[in-house]
Amino acid sequence: MSLNLQSHTISQRKSLKLKGTKTSVTKNQLLISTGIVSLDAVLDGGIPIGTVALIEDESHGRNADLVTKHFIAEGVVCDHSIIIADIEKKPEAIANDLPKPIQEESFQPTDSIAEDFKIAWRYRQNPIQDSKPHHTSISFGHTFDISAKIPVDELQNVGYWPNEESESLSYYNLLKNLNTIITSGGFSTKFPVEKRRALRITISNLHSPLWDTEGMDVVTFLYKLRILVRSSYATCLVTYQGAHIFDDMVKCRMEHFVDTVLIFKPIELSSCVDYNGKLIIGKLASFNTFLYEPLSVDWATKLTRKRLCIEKLHLPPCLNNGDDNENAHTKQLACSSTTSVLNF
Repeated sequence: MSLNLQSHTISQRKSLKLKGTKTSVTKNQLLISTGIVSLDAVLDGGIPIGTVALIEDESHGRNADLVTKHFIAEGVVCDHSIIIADIEKKPEAIANDLPKPIQEESFQPTDSIAEDFKIAWRYRQNPIQDSKPHHTSISFGHTFDISAKIPVDELQNVGYWPNEESESLSYYNLLKNLNTIITSGGFSTKFPVEKRRALRITISNLHSPLWDTEGMDVVTFLYKLRILVRSSYATCLVTYQGAHIFDDMVKCRMEHFVDTVLIFKPIELSSCVDYNGKLIIGKLASFNTFLYEPLSVDWATKLTRKRLCIEKLHLPPCLNNGDDNENAHTKQLACSSTTSVLNF
């Protein structure tokens, strides 16, 4: 199996028009959406095509699975080709549990609404703007409802691994299968521009003991996977739960051989009951520019009945108890009784 590394040139990206992608203004790279609009904003617009993203879920919760399902569902809506790989769960079961997209209608002001503006009457002729923090468009970034599921008959261009043709559950076999799909399916950078297509790859439960590691360990697999994805118009999302299963040195090397690292941790503060987890950005992909630094490093995941949102973590104010107040009052009285050297 030979892997050819070929970078994306600026002229190729500008002439390429793929559905469900957009060009980053700062990086001049093609981006795809994760399926969670608030997570795209944290990642500076989305995940660059030709990169590998690693999600570490230390809370043993649903965050990693939900991000994977949103990533796949976004590919279904954008008509992208999808490969789902999982050796613990059936990949078909993951595809049958995808959140359904929400059709959001644009808000149109009416005359009755304009009559209600009694105070700001001078702004009656101005158009009403949407006050939502994140704007979703038809071509990039959709909103999904996790309480509803996409019908199975709407799933197209979805492949699964392992399948009946899989020889063994090894990293080498999976890498060989992905190489065949990329080189023969029109996802390589060697194909003409008009024949290129976007591919989404998800690999879940990377830490599972069911993997056959003979001949290739997990670090070597991620290293070769990044080389393969870099020479294609594919984006890979790898997830695993439980950071304690890997040695610190192995974990550091794994994070080094991927482009983006997202770490989900539990929130131990009882006052943050509105959030079900904390998001730490371990690494962000940087191409043609310096490393992108997010506006904030304190992010939290908020799971409702219908949506998973990434919000800025707002900690409650630190309120002193009664003993601290009495001690502060005593110190204040003691200071006021002392004679100051400077007497004005």
